[in-house]
Amino acid sequence: MQLKKNAGRGRAVAEVDRGIVLSQPVGFVSVSPLLILLGIFFFGPIVALTLAVLDGGLQEASDLFSTVLTDKVFQTVALRTIRISLIVTLISVVVGYAMAYAIWRSSRTVRSIALGLIMFPLFTSIVVRTYAWTALFNRYGVINTLLLETGLIDQPLAMLNTEPVVLVGMVQAMLPFAILPIYTILLGLDLDLLRASAICGARGRQTFLKVVLPLTKQGAGVAAVLVFVISLGFYITPAILGGPRSAMISNLISTEVTTFYNLKGGAVMSVLLLAVTLCLLYIAGKIGSIAAHYRR
Repeated sequence: MQLKKNAGRGRAVAEVDRGIVLSQPVGFVSVSPLLILLGIFFFGPIVALTLAVLDGGLQEASDLFSTVLTDKVFQTVALRTIRISLIVTLISVVVGYAMAYAIWRSSRTVRSIALGLIMFPLFTSIVVRTYAWTALFNRYGVINTLLLETGLIDQPLAMLNTEPVVLVGMVQAMLPFAILPIYTILLGLDLDLLRASAICGARGRQTFLKVVLPLTKQGAGVAAVLVFVISLGFYITPAILGGPRSAMISNLISTEVTTFYNLKGGAVMSVLLLAVTLCLLYIAGKIGSIAAHYRR
C-alpha cells in the first residue's frame, strides 16, 4: 500500500516537473532551424516575387503597377474573382453551418460517418474532383442524359463553361473548410446553457437564435475568412469548369506568364493578390478583436 502511495506521489511530481519544463520559454537557438525552414519555404517565394517586381527599379515597378491596375481585362477579372469568392463564401458558410449543426445534434455514430464523408474529399486531388463534375455537366453527361430520357429537354444543355457550374465546383471544394471550424465551436458549447434555455421556456428555435447562434458566430466568421481567402486563389476549378468567360485572377496570372511570357506582369498581379489577401486577413482580425472587446 505504501509503495502505491509513493508511486502515485512520484507520478504527480513528475507531471508537475514536466509542466514546469514545458512552460519555460524555448531559446532562439532551439527554434532557429524551424524558423529557417519557414523563411525558405514560406517567405522565400514572396521575397523572390518582390525582387522580380523591383528588378528594373522603383520607377519601372510603379509603371507596371499603374499599367496593371488600369488594364480593363485585369479590372474585369479582379471584380469577377471577388464576386465569385463572395458568393462561394456565403453559400459555403450557410450550408456549412446547417450541416455542422445537424452533425452536432446527431448521435455519435452518425457524427463519425458524417465527419468521415466530409474529410474524404480532402484526401482526393482537386483535379480529380473537378473532372468528376465535367462527367456530370458536359453535353452528354449524366444530367443531360437523364433530362433527355425523361423528356424534360429536347437537346443537351450547355452547362460547362458557365459561372453556375464553377460555383458548384468551388462550393463543393470549400464546404469542409466551412464545416469544420463551425463544428469545432459547436463542440465547445456548454450544454447547461441549452438546458437552462429549455427550463426558462424557450423552444428549439428560440434556443438556437438566442443561445447557439450568438455563441457560434466566431466559428462562422473564421469559416468565412478561410473560405474567402482560399477562393481568391482558385485556379483548377475555374480553368476546367468555367473556361475563359469565368477566368479568375489566378488564371489570368497563369496566362500572362505561360502564354504571353509577361513575367513581370504576372509578378505584379501576384503581389496585388497577396496584398489584397493580407489586407482582408488584417481587417477580419480587427473586426474579431473589436467584437471580442464589446462582448467583454
